[in-house]
Amino acid sequence: DHSVEEHALLAEHIVAYRIDGPLFFAGAHRFLLELAEVSDVRVVILRMSRVTTIDATGALVLKDAVDKLQRRGIAVMTSGIRPGQRQVLESVGALKLLRLEGREYATTPEAIRGARTYLECAGVLPPLPAQSSRPVNEETEETVG
Repeated sequence: DHSVEEHALLAEHIVAYRIDGPLFFAGAHRFLLELAEVSDVRVVILRMSRVTTIDATGALVLKDAVDKLQRRGIAVMTSGIRPGQRQVLESVGALKLLRLEGREYATTPEAIRGARTYLECAGVLPPLPAQSSRPVNEETEETVG
């Protein structure tokens, strides 16, 4: 149960969505509708390491979701995109939107740190003292506390 960590992130205006399994049109459409309902969120992290397959339509819907969220002023970051998924995401321009802003990360903890840095620079979160950090469970890549 990660509800404590998820609520802590939400308090910081961050939502981390883990996408499991294949990302086809039906799943991507449902996902887009869920993202459209997000309120008081400044950063959405798309956790992609468990996506098994992405078809072209799913990649297009994902690109559209990223574009719509960014137009609403919500920064979108990704973590864990697998090498085999890059081609379809590149072919529709989905990765270009993220790379221009430097918002693609290898792991979820890196994306969470990137989100917090982004929000600190935007003045949404107060800066953390240099010696302070939020612990991360490296095995599950989840923020602790």
